[in-house]
Amino acid sequence: MSPKNLSDQELLRQTQNLVQKERALLSEILHHLKEVESRKLYSDLGYGSLFEYCLRELKYSEGQAGRRIQAMKLLRDLPQSEQRELEKKIESGALNLSHICQAQSFFTQVSKVAEGPKLDQKAKLQVLSELENKSARQSQALLLEKSAQIGGSQPLPQEKERVLSEEHSELRLVISRELRQKLERVRCLLGPKALSMSWGELMAAMADLSLQALQDKKFGKRREITTSGKPCIKPQAKKARSLSKIQKWRVWKRDGGVCGNCGSEQNLQVDHVIPVAKGGGAQDGNLRLLCGNCNIREGIKHFGLGQMRRSEGG
Repeated sequence: MSPKNLSDQELLRQTQNLVQKERALLSEILHHLKEVESRKLYSDLGYGSLFEYCLRELKYSEGQAGRRIQAMKLLRDLPQSEQRELEKKIESGALNLSHICQAQSFFTQVSKVAEGPKLDQKAKLQVLSELENKSARQSQALLLEKSAQIGGSQPLPQEKERVLSEEHSELRLVISRELRQKLERVRCLLGPKALSMSWGELMAAMADLSLQALQDKKFGKRREITTSGKPCIKPQAKKARSLSKIQKWRVWKRDGGVCGNCGSEQNLQVDHVIPVAKGGGAQDGNLRLLCGNCNIREGIKHFGLGQMRRSEGG
């Protein structure tokens, strides 16, 4: 029946019921996202992360995806009994996505304070309890106060990123005096050309240098030079699990420096197409470049979810 044809009381009752169902559905969605992440199922669809899956497959906005993933992580880290307690608070409306995301960000930042106290599960639940039924502004004020108590006279810094266009993002962060001094030293080492660089240009120059150094470290260089100055091609490693840097470089070059499944450039690893445990060798044809998530997904396909969870301690 159309809402237009409902009586006042019936309209209010049905609206309340729908909101209750929406809250219950949110808890169910969080559990589904947790399991999708555990199995890395988005890898089969060509996505490099759960966030990318939420954006492109589930059609969430960046904010919607980020809040649900934050809430999922907090739910995942709680014991089973406390998970159900959190679900009840979500379904009752005492806690919402904003509360949970603010709390999870707070927990993450507290964990980064080397000298500060570590929050156990009981302390985290206490924070969540204090956030119940508060507005977003009230919650923020409460957490800022707690941050100041843990981090000193100033609240813990909050990093923020805002996408301006496909080509540009705005990044806001607070840096320490020590980091500022390091950046200035880098600027000096880059020479006169760096003196007029903006912070963005300096970061770009640093990223270029770091990329090359890290690629060489992880995947090796194109060739290795002997004492005579001539190129030396090392034979392939005899052990299937032992790969030389020159072989890693060949695989990285052949695959274009991206994951062969989803195209991600993050956490790249050289993977055996046929696993070593199933007789796969170390020849180039049995090697490929995969990101960490796609690599885990391939392991699940070969050995099963249970064995992979046991090998990861989960």
